[in-house]
Amino acid sequence: MAVEIGGYPPIALWQRIWLQFKNASRLGWLIESNWADPFVFAIYTLVRPLAGAFILVFMYLVVVQGSTANPFFAHMYLSNAFFMYVGRVMMALSYAIIDDREHYEMLKYIYISPLELFVFLVGRGMAQMGTTTISVFVTVLLGLWPLGMRIPWVDANWGLFVLAMMLGLVAILFMGYLLAGICLLLARHAFAIAEGIAAVLYLLVGAVFPISVLPVWLQVISRAFPLTYWLELIRRSLLGSSFDQTWTTVSNLTLVFWLAGLTVLFGLIAFLVFRWADGLAKRRGLIDQISGY
Repeated sequence: MAVEIGGYPPIALWQRIWLQFKNASRLGWLIESNWADPFVFAIYTLVRPLAGAFILVFMYLVVVQGSTANPFFAHMYLSNAFFMYVGRVMMALSYAIIDDREHYEMLKYIYISPLELFVFLVGRGMAQMGTTTISVFVTVLLGLWPLGMRIPWVDANWGLFVLAMMLGLVAILFMGYLLAGICLLLARHAFAIAEGIAAVLYLLVGAVFPISVLPVWLQVISRAFPLTYWLELIRRSLLGSSFDQTWTTVSNLTLVFWLAGLTVLFGLIAFLVFRWADGLAKRRGLIDQISGY
């Protein structure tokens, strides 16, 4: 299928989507780095996760008073490292709406351009995903040295790890897309909505402690999020086991099934919510409205 854009020769639909995605990702990178010198931004990208990791380690050493060689430390540390994707990617997608409408005042032009808004937002999210991957890698490296976290690399299930990462990142993108739709209806102070939801999820999905310590009714809520299964699969694939008694009798295949199913469900909900919010925002004239408070 060929598509004509702005008088230029027709191009295939997949080429059009790829160009939109590539340009949106590049724009997201430039905005994320604030057009800074790549070397300066690289230093910031490395220092930021290290500071967060040291805070977590000090909390563990003071509260638990355990050794970093303890297997539970690896369980907690890895969960926190990979959870960075949640807040940052959801923030990138949802804040793109606020930033382009309130700051750059370009959202209305994006709407009238031959651009798929979903592709544009995913591209913005992928730019943040790239920088977060660097942060996660540096954080895990810090855990291995000098903190002494032990990961049995030889026995790691890399196939399960890759599958879990793919499904988990897609689920996070869908959750960010859902928040982006909600942000269409909110004022500029909605920029904090992703951080607030990420903070709640941090306690619910087993990022800092096993969900088995939660009240039963909170465990039920926790099981409704794909991120719960994602983090458990990440721990199992790299560490070979888990400290969460909730999943003792649950197989890897069952966890993958629930992760995939909930990812599809969240994707469907995200598209329905965004479509509803998009139509409501157009009817109320919110696409180009600037909230000065």
